[in-house]
Amino acid sequence: MLAVPKLPLQDKPILLRPLMPRDQLNALGLWQAAFGKTLDSSVWQWKYQGTFGNKCMVAEHASGELIAMFGGVPYQAHCRGKRLEAVHLWDNMSHPDYRGVMGGRRGVFVKTVDAFIDAYCGDNKAAMLYGFPGERHFRLGQHTLQYSRLAGGMVCLQAELRDLAFTSKSGGVERLLNADERLDRLAEVFDGIYSFWIRRDRRFIEWRYFQHPHQSYWVYGFPRGWSGALHGLMVMTSADQAGEGVVVDFLLPPREQDALAFLAGMVREWLWLEWQKVRVWMPSRSPYRKFWERVGFQAIPEPIGIIPTGRSFSSGLDWTWASNNFFYTMGDGDLF
Repeated sequence: MLAVPKLPLQDKPILLRPLMPRDQLNALGLWQAAFGKTLDSSVWQWKYQGTFGNKCMVAEHASGELIAMFGGVPYQAHCRGKRLEAVHLWDNMSHPDYRGVMGGRRGVFVKTVDAFIDAYCGDNKAAMLYGFPGERHFRLGQHTLQYSRLAGGMVCLQAELRDLAFTSKSGGVERLLNADERLDRLAEVFDGIYSFWIRRDRRFIEWRYFQHPHQSYWVYGFPRGWSGALHGLMVMTSADQAGEGVVVDFLLPPREQDALAFLAGMVREWLWLEWQKVRVWMPSRSPYRKFWERVGFQAIPEPIGIIPTGRSFSSGLDWTWASNNFFYTMGDGDLF
């Protein structure tokens, strides 16, 4: 356990600055103070010193203690034929012993957020911030960030595997043991399908799933033709309960016949893993929802309590359009 000393509250200067690699130990101490639990240093390094780096602002007390942090990971998004940066927010926190510093119960945190926006958001910077907070942090974000819910919210679909039915033949699926160049081509194909999404290219898949220091994932592709080009992607992990699985990420082929064949092939893999129940999350208005429901998945009350939210900071990204067209999965975050 990291020791987090209770330092006296004093009206000393607060330095607002970007997060740096040397902050790791202090940041882990802040994490423990804010959330009441520890975070492994290898996970911290994966998040903040990995492929995508970070965009984070911290508040440093004159004592050297980090007392607030705001930010996340800057992803590369495809938006109507252009590339832009979208920061997925996570691990935003403030030290409970310092929340009165700089005025108001959340004064130090709000000023950290303001400094982050000034430094990192806007035209030619991060075009959008988004995340999956719970109800409490959503309300705080409404106040500090003026962000709003993504249109339609997120739906959780669940299926008992014994109840699934298919009218099409299953297609061959391939377990990917590494992130190969076919994922770059797959991402290019889906750039033409999704008008706004975080690109699941080779770089993203390698970092998000193959480099995670603790979580184990099964990454599958849907190869077609003599070249073995991928037409779909699915990433799964085991749930906390025995016999249950979670689809963390997916790209279903746009043709219904191929999508259903891919799902049928994946059911064989789920049964091999001895799963009886599988869950998947997606935007409630996703056009691909119908494929999951067609094979027997059904909507259930969202079990985690997350509220997908965001805000545009770019003059070229209308928030109403972005909120209605942004495709995301659990793979955007770190809950699984």
